[in-house]
Amino acid sequence: MKRKPRKWVIALAVILALFGLYNLIWYTVVWNKYGKLTEGMKELYYHRTYVIDELDGYTYNVKIPDYLSFTGNLGIQKSQDSDCALIIWPGIFKETEYGVFLEDENGRSYAVELTADAEPAANTSDEEKRLVDKYRDKIDDLLDRASRQWNY
Repeated sequence: MKRKPRKWVIALAVILALFGLYNLIWYTVVWNKYGKLTEGMKELYYHRTYVIDELDGYTYNVKIPDYLSFTGNLGIQKSQDSDCALIIWPGIFKETEYGVFLEDENGRSYAVELTADAEPAANTSDEEKRLVDKYRDKIDDLLDRASRQWNY
């Protein structure tokens, strides 16, 4: 007489199959998106971070999402004496988000979220808005470089 598989064996098989499917979906989605963004870049950390150390005096980097995460980022900053850096979180299942790291006159750093139009987000303080205005030309230059490098 044959024994019927126990319910927990079936449940475990279903869970493992779903986990395997999620891994396959994650790998396919992440590498379809980020694989194109890393073309021509040097691998800094195996399958995690890619950089171009110097391109016209700027450093470009791509951070691949961590295992089973869909959030990675792109970054650009001047290679030397950078007081302004751009970070982009490419949207996979959501809108692309933008942010900048800015430094004030006293050396204090600020992380400011930007809208798709490169304006400060609604929750931005007056000081952060002032800094965005101060660095407007540099921010626009970084956005232009991102557009040329990655089409963002």
